[in-house]
Amino acid sequence: MSTDGFLAEIVRSLGFLTRLPISQAWFAGQNGSLATNSRVFPLAGAVIALPAALALLVASLFNLPPAVASLIAIAVLAIVTGALHEDGLADVADGFFGGATEKQRLEIMKDSRIGTFGTLALVISVALRTLLLAAIVEHAGAGFAALALIGTEAASRAVLVQFWHMLPSVRPGGVADGAGIPDDSATYTALLAGFLILIVTYIPVGGIGSLLIAVLLCGAATFGFANLCTFKIGGQTGDTLGAAQQIAAVTLLTGLVMLM
Repeated sequence: MSTDGFLAEIVRSLGFLTRLPISQAWFAGQNGSLATNSRVFPLAGAVIALPAALALLVASLFNLPPAVASLIAIAVLAIVTGALHEDGLADVADGFFGGATEKQRLEIMKDSRIGTFGTLALVISVALRTLLLAAIVEHAGAGFAALALIGTEAASRAVLVQFWHMLPSVRPGGVADGAGIPDDSATYTALLAGFLILIVTYIPVGGIGSLLIAVLLCGAATFGFANLCTFKIGGQTGDTLGAAQQIAAVTLLTGLVMLM
């Protein structure tokens, strides 16, 4: 089994981003760093979205309401990833708004227990993604909604790589710190792949205008969140990477729906 090339990088990325049973043979000879593999995170994101997209199509075939079919798709996403990014979002919400100092915020984020802010963040994220996806089902059909879901999951993980690249790690020995920092080449490759997938999946759904609004809205939200992270904790952690992906997914879908 070759552990070199894009396919191997995608498989290793899936081992990091999901709960899929990936054989350790794919990691033979690797130093544990995901910095280089991160360039294929958008492709891994598209793969991650496939079961959810299929679930959305099947649920729609059984004439389930768009909101129900969309919620099933979001649930499948969480099952595939082990709610990895949702966990990060909840930890960030609890830490950023529950701690008075940088040290307290980092301590709260490390705590596995979920608080009020984290619960609200999860409810809002799941509700927004479900309702936005349902709106696409109602206006364009389940097939186009499934396409949009694939594009969203791919592009949001390109944003994750960019966010990872932008800010320094503030938790030595943490997940993000141990995985390394994507270099310029890996970051630009991820952004290009994510944007190309977004073009292919978003333009058929909402046109060029929707694509541009989605990209601009996502870019503004990511920039704002990066500044918030710098202000609150001085950089990034693994939790903030997950939160960045969730924020990107919500804003991309919002931008897509705005002109529909």
